[in-house]
Amino acid sequence: MIKKLLITVFVCLSFITLSGCGNKDILGTTFTFKYAKIRLVDGRIVEGEVKQWAKYDNQDSVRVTFENGEVYYTHSSNVILYNK
Repeated sequence: MIKKLLITVFVCLSFITLSGCGNKDILGTTFTFKYAKIRLVDGRIVEGEVKQWAKYDNQDSVRVTFENGEVYYTHSSNVILYNK
């Protein structure tokens, strides 16, 4: 009984610890990108420092939040995430 409780607590703490690393965590693998370029529908390119990004399961969509608070949600083919 106590052993199962300890294992459950350990697993929960592991997930919390992993989610605190980087700006995107996928199954314990952290993908941290500092910059992004996004092509908008009208052809303009916006770029900036990435605060957070997310790729959704079963979709080709990406949401990028820049440090200045701007949020863009677009198809993954319109986004470049990179580090200098």
